[in-house]
Order: sequence, then C-alpha cells, then structure tokens
Amino acid sequence: MKKNQTWVAAGLATALLLTAQGAAAQTHPEQEEVPNKPGFFRQLGTSLKNAGGQMVGVQPGQGGSKPSASAGAIYAPVSGPGKLPGLFKTDNHQLAQQGRLDWPRVALTFQEWGASLPCWTVEARIWTSPSASTTEAFRICANAALTETDDLGDTAELNTSALWKGRDTLTGVRVPSGKPDTGASRSTGPNPPAQPFVVNVSRPGVSDRAVDVALRVAWVSGFIQTSDLHPGPSGILTPFKDSRMWIAGFNAGGNRDR
Repeated sequence: MKKNQTWVAAGLATALLLTAQGAAAQTHPEQEEVPNKPGFFRQLGTSLKNAGGQMVGVQPGQGGSKPSASAGAIYAPVSGPGKLPGLFKTDNHQLAQQGRLDWPRVALTFQEWGASLPCWTVEARIWTSPSASTTEAFRICANAALTETDDLGDTAELNTSALWKGRDTLTGVRVPSGKPDTGASRSTGPNPPAQPFVVNVSRPGVSDRAVDVALRVAWVSGFIQTSDLHPGPSGILTPFKDSRMWIAGFNAGGNRDR
C-alpha cells in the first residue's frame, strides 16, 4: 500500500514538474520576443523621454542625425507649377479631418507604374473650384521615408507601425454622406469616387504599391499629418473623413512590369 502511495506521489510530482516546464516554455519565449518585435511594440518598453513620439510611431534620429537612407526620393518634380508640396498645410486640419472643407482637391493618375517599379510617375490634377484646375507631374518612390522636424529641431522618421496606420487611414476614407461622388467610377475630378484610395486591381502587388505611393503624396502635400496617427483618449484613431484627394486611375500604357 505504501509502495503504491509512493508511486502515486512520484507520478504527481513528475506531472506537476512537466506542467510547470510546459508553462515556462510557452511564456518565456514570448517575454523575450516582445521587446524585439519591429516597430510600435518594440518601443513600448523604452524610456519616457521618447514615449510621446514613439507611441505615434516616430523614430527620433540619434543626436539630431538624419533618418536612415531610403529607396529613392519622396518627391521629384517632373513638370508643372509644383504646387503639390504643402498644398494642404495651410488648411484648418481639424475641419479637414471632419470632412468640412471642399477645396482644394487632388486627383492622382499613375503615369508610370508597376508592382516591381520602385518609383512611380504621378500626374496630379489640382482643383481649386468646380471649374478651375491645373496639372503637374512628379516621381515618388514607394519606400521613401516619411520625415518631419520635431519640436527640438531634430529630423524624425515614421516607423513601420506608423506607416501601416497611415495606409489604414487612407484606405478607410469614404466620401461623407451628402457630398457628391462618382460611386465606383474614377475620374480626374472634380468629384472623388466613393472610396478614394481603394482601387479595383487584379494584378498582384499593384494595389498595395499604389497605396504606398499615395501615402507619400498625401504626406508631401500635408493631406495626412502626424496628428492623424495619434490614438484618441479611448486608444482609437479619430475617423479621417477628408476625401479631397483620391486615386483617379492608371495610365493604360504606363505598366512597367511587362
């Protein structure tokens, strides 16, 4: 009887040991991996000194240095008056976020494009009223860094997490009810499609690359800003309702993947 009790006790001890080891094996790697995850989550454990910028996804340069090199320029003019950079900067951005501003508007047509093409040529038709517009062309690289100067005068670069927030913000834009739109059809204006940045494209990679390029255009023009990537008091991003920029389409002869 005592021998049986000894075996039972030994078996129970072994089972508890294995359970404890299994739990440690499940939790320990996770604890080790979290600080090393790229982007937003890796930065949650750093000092409070940089917490404000890093929660938004801004990576300050070391000692005020420039951001890391990226694949190409974020904006290189080709033709036209060059009004796009900073076009929306003077707007009341709070009203713009709420969809309460009508002009200017920008329709983007991709002239040279392709999933494997790092830099695209874009034509922007800028509308300043229902009947007045100008066009200009420029090149933008899909992997170019999004940078700004912070309150200390340092150059800061948006990290991967912030870039995805920006992409999600654009693809989530819908024309507010009561405002004119062209539905599922796309044109160079003056009215946007119902979903300004959601394109119906079957070629693999082209849609994603189009949004990457559009995000750079939105950043250069001031259409989307760092404040749009801040979560609100509830931890949720404020809905972005500005529909004054949209993807108008692709030049049929501009595919460079062939």
